[in-house]
Amino acid sequence: MNKLMEFIATGFYSGKLPKMPGTWGSILGAILLYFFWPKSLKFQLLIIFITFALSVISADYVSRQLGNKDPDCVVIDEILGMELTLLGLHADIKTAFLGLILFRIIDIMKPPPIEFFEKFPGGWGITIDDAVAGIIANVILRLIGGLL
Repeated sequence: MNKLMEFIATGFYSGKLPKMPGTWGSILGAILLYFFWPKSLKFQLLIIFITFALSVISADYVSRQLGNKDPDCVVIDEILGMELTLLGLHADIKTAFLGLILFRIIDIMKPPPIEFFEKFPGGWGITIDDAVAGIIANVILRLIGGLL
């Protein structure tokens, strides 16, 4: 297996940690966002675009190499989901933590329409369902923020 593709798809190997690889990938995403998330919406969108492309390509590669439609070790899609959760928001500790919790709940529960997107082939299905979960989490986070 191509080590670079594996490194990217597994979120710097965080997806290889024991138990709950999706949660580990999401935690890594939250930490990266807390320290490095730019304030500029243009840069946030650029990062999301790059992560999306890397996710589709690397997740597809690793899933084919492992012969598994959606391998647990692939967590770059969770990192993308966290990016979308915090899109347009300041990644302070409270927002990053609440975003992490919301994203994981939505990603695990997979409410409609998320389950529909899992049916897409290869890296597309692996990536898009988490992207949609991140968008839903972003909307909920904004609603919660507006209520507070």
